[in-house]
Amino acid sequence: MSNQIFRGVLTSRARLIAVLGISALLLSACSSGSTDENAASTEEATTFTPVLKGGVAGALLPEELNLWKYDFKTGKYSPEEGDAKSYVVNLVKPDKTFTLAHMDGWATNPFAIPITKGIAKLAKDLGLKLIYCDAEFKPEKAVSCAEILASQKPDFVIAGNWQGSVATAIMAIFDKAKIPAVSIDVSHPNAVFFGANNYSSGVVGGKAAGEYAKAEWGCKDVWVFMGENLEEGEAADFRLTGFADGIQEVCGALPSDRINRMRLAAGTADQAITVTTDWLTAHPEATHILSVTIDDERASGMAKAFVASKRDGMAIGQGCDTVGIANVKLAPAAENRFLGCVAYFPEKYGDYLVSVALDVMAGKAVPNEIHMEHVFLDHETIGTYYK
Repeated sequence: MSNQIFRGVLTSRARLIAVLGISALLLSACSSGSTDENAASTEEATTFTPVLKGGVAGALLPEELNLWKYDFKTGKYSPEEGDAKSYVVNLVKPDKTFTLAHMDGWATNPFAIPITKGIAKLAKDLGLKLIYCDAEFKPEKAVSCAEILASQKPDFVIAGNWQGSVATAIMAIFDKAKIPAVSIDVSHPNAVFFGANNYSSGVVGGKAAGEYAKAEWGCKDVWVFMGENLEEGEAADFRLTGFADGIQEVCGALPSDRINRMRLAAGTADQAITVTTDWLTAHPEATHILSVTIDDERASGMAKAFVASKRDGMAIGQGCDTVGIANVKLAPAAENRFLGCVAYFPEKYGDYLVSVALDVMAGKAVPNEIHMEHVFLDHETIGTYYK
């Protein structure tokens, strides 16, 4: 009924009665629907649908992939026709040997160690000459390594640099020398990318965390705390984006102020303990906390901060390197606050990296990006893959 009909017809008392009557009718109408309809309405309000972001190097969607073939005259990869959505590892000894250069992202890092061992073993088995340089997780050392390796005139380089800020500078050195390259986990221009399916790995961990929150907390009062380091590349940061999305796929959309980030640049558990403790102190209202970061080392520090502070939080690792595996095996998550880790299988990286080198050197086309598949491993399932 319009305001014009009310005006001049109803007294103040009658107007009040009419308004109350209409309100009652509206409430009655709203409550007259079935329980299923109400549930559907609530579900619609809380359902979260992630939107995949394409066009990001190192995190290209399957439909965005291309086959690449290296032109040794121009020193550039160029697109080829064919299916780039899958890749079959080839570790057949080449007819003609060549020199393989390996820039190690960080020799003492637990994730890098099995990669280095795998590359070294395969180079020996296949009769390849291997030269090596440790970038030490430092941008200036990565550039220095590129110069040192290029000066030795290798035929192919595995560029394990994890400092995205110098990726262009590094490849300028290798491109000038016309040395084809494959990068590890961080996209480099004019280099085949091999490594994590970053968004997918984040979602795998996020869904596991969400299921825990659903079982233990009924998805109530959930907070997400993530340790970022944008210097490791936009694609690697998708691990965090995917994690938050995975949680919300299970628990529904969270208020934006309950999804928090802080910088963890050192790549160590000690820094993660300090930063997480500081965040917990600043957010006493955070009731149920799910956390993740780029790797297992930093995630283990987050878990230790939860234990020390006696806060109701749970950390998820990314990688399942020796640190992640040890934390998962050490104790049930209820004790050490480390729910599990998303497996990247670094012990298999060497197979793919050396295979790409063999194929490129043989003049074959390879996908411009090759991503690992991931699984979540917890205290009960870790032994299925790691005895």
